[in-house]
Amino acid sequence: MQIQQAYLDAQDGLVRSSNWLYFHGNRFHWNLIDTYRNPTNGENFNRFTKRLYGRIPDLTVKTQRLSGHFHLGIHPHFHSYYHLWTELIPQVLTQRESHWLLPWWLPVNYIAFLQQLRIRFTVLPPRILQCDSLTIPEKPSLQDITYSTEYLRQNYFSSSNAYTGLTSRIYISRRRVERRHLQNELELLPILDRYGYGIVELEDWSIERQVQLFSGATHVVAPHGAGLTNALWMPVGGKVLEIRPSYASGDFCFSEICALSSLDHEVLVPIRQPIFQLEPALLAERLQSWHPTV
Repeated sequence: MQIQQAYLDAQDGLVRSSNWLYFHGNRFHWNLIDTYRNPTNGENFNRFTKRLYGRIPDLTVKTQRLSGHFHLGIHPHFHSYYHLWTELIPQVLTQRESHWLLPWWLPVNYIAFLQQLRIRFTVLPPRILQCDSLTIPEKPSLQDITYSTEYLRQNYFSSSNAYTGLTSRIYISRRRVERRHLQNELELLPILDRYGYGIVELEDWSIERQVQLFSGATHVVAPHGAGLTNALWMPVGGKVLEIRPSYASGDFCFSEICALSSLDHEVLVPIRQPIFQLEPALLAERLQSWHPTV
């Protein structure tokens, strides 16, 4: 979608064109005048019910102008490693010649990686700006994600993970993350060790190091979380065990990624909910089925 004279809130990517608002790319729409055209329930309604309490670009107020044509690379979820690989990177690689607008809060390692890709971009401060011409890109298709992964694999990343010194069996710990960390992880570590799983905490790892590690991983166990996005880099035929707080926790995110990479994706859910504690016997039984000779 291309918009002339677009007003952009560079904090979260809200775009105003005349009386229309666009949020989360062009996924959610809202009309400020003809309110009968707006939904009265559902996700679109819920998003704008909250967002309209924030600042909305005022067309009568003079603001900084960006001359030229730009592509929008600002989305409330682009801080997430999952959205980096399934949205932002596929978008910029399929529009490599474009000039991208990015938010000030994008993680430093994401910015550094985009610089390595020689993507032309401008990091914007959290203010309202006017763009002469702005393209709001479509959400990437699964084919776009596959293309970007293969392009980077062939042109930027090595397939070896030898320098990490880790086994090809990996457990991704979320012990330092506030949300969705296994509360009884310490009980599970001896079982993981018995089956030869190395423990990694990815919060401080560079993008390149994560890709290099998972390019050599054959078996991955992890609580539901962004680190599982690295399954994109695993060799065909690998196995991924996702431990979810409930079956409804992002039930399509990583199953789609594993399908793209031709991986065997399995799910475990604690018997006692809502406490996120996995019964050790459940993990031991699943790993024994994977590694019967241990």
